[in-house]
Amino acid sequence: MFNFIRKHFRALSIVSLVLVLAFTVFSVFTLRRISFDYDFESFFPTDDPDLEVYLKFRNTFEYDNEYVLLAIENKKGVFDSTFLSRVSSFSDSLRELPDITRITSPADIENTIISDLGAMRVPYLHISEPERYAEDSALIYRSEELRSTFFSKDARSLCIFIKTTEGISKQKSDSLLQRMNALLDQYKFDKVHMAGKMNGQKVYLEKLQSEFVVFFIASFCLVVLFLAISFRSFWGVWVPVVIVVLAILWTLALMTLTGKALDIMTVLLPTMMFVVGMSDVVHIVTKYLEELRDIRMQSGTSNRFEALIKTIKEAGFATFITLITTALGFLSLLNSHIKPIRDFGIYTSVGVFVAFVLAYSIMPVVLNVLPEPKLKLESRSSLFWDKRLHRLLRWILRNSKTIAVCTVVLVFLCIVGIFKIERNNYLIEGLTRNDDLRKDFDFFEKQYSGVRPFELQLTPAKPGRTLLGSDELRAIDTLEHFLKTRYGVGFLLSPATVVKAVNKALHNGNPDYFKLPPTDSAIAEAVDIAAPFRKRKEYKILLTTDGLTGRVTGKMNDIGSREVFKLNDSLQHFLQSTPVMKNITITITGGATMLDKNNEYLVVNTLQGLALSILVVALIIALIHRSWRMVIIAVIPNLLPIVFIGGLMGWCGIELKSSTSIIFSIAFGIATDDTIHFLARLRLERIKGKSFPLAVKRTFLSTGKAVIVTSLILCAGFFTLIGSGFESTFYFGLLVSITLFVAVLTDLLLFPLLVLWLSPRKSVAAKTESEK
Repeated sequence: MFNFIRKHFRALSIVSLVLVLAFTVFSVFTLRRISFDYDFESFFPTDDPDLEVYLKFRNTFEYDNEYVLLAIENKKGVFDSTFLSRVSSFSDSLRELPDITRITSPADIENTIISDLGAMRVPYLHISEPERYAEDSALIYRSEELRSTFFSKDARSLCIFIKTTEGISKQKSDSLLQRMNALLDQYKFDKVHMAGKMNGQKVYLEKLQSEFVVFFIASFCLVVLFLAISFRSFWGVWVPVVIVVLAILWTLALMTLTGKALDIMTVLLPTMMFVVGMSDVVHIVTKYLEELRDIRMQSGTSNRFEALIKTIKEAGFATFITLITTALGFLSLLNSHIKPIRDFGIYTSVGVFVAFVLAYSIMPVVLNVLPEPKLKLESRSSLFWDKRLHRLLRWILRNSKTIAVCTVVLVFLCIVGIFKIERNNYLIEGLTRNDDLRKDFDFFEKQYSGVRPFELQLTPAKPGRTLLGSDELRAIDTLEHFLKTRYGVGFLLSPATVVKAVNKALHNGNPDYFKLPPTDSAIAEAVDIAAPFRKRKEYKILLTTDGLTGRVTGKMNDIGSREVFKLNDSLQHFLQSTPVMKNITITITGGATMLDKNNEYLVVNTLQGLALSILVVALIIALIHRSWRMVIIAVIPNLLPIVFIGGLMGWCGIELKSSTSIIFSIAFGIATDDTIHFLARLRLERIKGKSFPLAVKRTFLSTGKAVIVTSLILCAGFFTLIGSGFESTFYFGLLVSITLFVAVLTDLLLFPLLVLWLSPRKSVAAKTESEK
């Protein structure tokens, strides 16, 4: 193989350069079609049986997330004639916009009164009669269906409910939002708060696009800085950078070709690849410079081609194994129930493979063509590192017992911390408290009923009955009372709401009668009055025409899935312990519930992914070294950082969620790279006939620099992510950085000790003699 490369190196070099140039040009043209996307529904657990229930539920009634809440503030208060007139005019303008199917505006809502003469509608707000505002205000704030729904608690803002076309496309959604904002600019209200999928999607995408550029530039600058410090030459900086940048271009082009847009997960891919892909390149360059120095010292002349061949021989296998372990860390994400996480794992592992191919196809050509590096500078750098690594190794050997004891104590504390980790996620996952969208959500939680959708599906418990029976309606009314007083749901609508509204209308629109009639006959009368309206949209979104399937819908605060699970437990207890609730069957559903369901899989997915990574790494090491001791040596230094980060999360109260659960298997796959390079070099030193202590020393001194440099590059690259406006990205960057920093410490401090304590010296020595 190597003889063939020697003989045809020039031809192979030309072919490689032509192919790389062609693929790069093609990639650049392809990237013109790259796009960004964010769809929170893609985070629904794909294999969960409740997802099918939810999809059928929303097809029966309506999408629970295709809406916009628009709260308009007025400093003088809402009962101001000028303000109300502008709100009314603004609402009429909104109705003319495309893709808006329904608008409920406080300026237009009416109180229905049913008398012997028929039904009559009276506006709650007599906008043109300011003298009636006091009376209107009293009536509105006595009406539970209006306060904290359309009128804020402090009476300084109104909320307009806007229903958009179901399944509206991203393009139409952006166009509609642009027109709505243009209208708002025209009316110049004091302050406007907006919440809903349409606005949230736009904000997320804008952040994704800006952070995509910012993170790449930040990681690029930091990596270049570390390379310059490490290699102290322009040559040692731009060669690795070019290789990795090409790998990123190719991978992004592949994503574009396969129709994959950049989302909240894959937007991290360029930064991820830049820092991870640099690892192998740095090991190759370090090994190449070492071989050049050795050849110069032995023969007095340099032979770059010979140095390249030795580099590929000795470093190639180790970097190939690290490719497998790193890619495995990302591929373990395929176990996730969340599609964006699976896609992230696929494309990042492909990117790592592309970086490896480029490193071993282009770098040898580039290194052979470029002018020979100034070995004086490289020798000084090598001397600098050798002195400090030699001192560190002596310190480690002298304090081996102290290191062991401290490690055991730290592991114990971390295990205690791991049991403190709690699972949780929020509807607006990832936004910091200082974000404008998050502030708008907080405003709706403080002044209204919140933004988080709440959905229940209802069916009669007894055959032959409908949800409009008196027993079923009383059960629904009892359920509503529980949800309002103990669950925290506001803005409730249900089949019982229709009957309550009829009862109120029969009593001259008096808010005190917004409740179920007291007798079965009165309930039946109200049901009969409402019957002609069953085919209207307002009715059909709450109850099917046959009365067999109903819906309870509302809004609540975004309190987090952990608290929601507790409330769901209390709801189940209430259903079982309240006799009247035996008349109906309920199913908790909705988009928010589907997002919460992800938490049920987090621990299992995390443990399965990590276990798979550990198992495969252990098998690889066992096959290469044929020793269970070497497996322990490889796994322990890389498992400890995972235990440490788990303990840190527990003690610091960092919750386990979709974004933080992927850290463990990814970090293990990346962190294992350094250990594999250590083991590969140790094996080479033993094959060369060196004694075990000397082999450990040579391994530590020769590989230590590359390990430290690559680890610092990885830590710095991931650390740039803490500047993200998404909490999920912030924690991902912070925790992975800490994990990799701890990993390099465990590799440097524990690896020499574990090798000296556990290596099967006699068997290795015998094997070494046979291989010689």
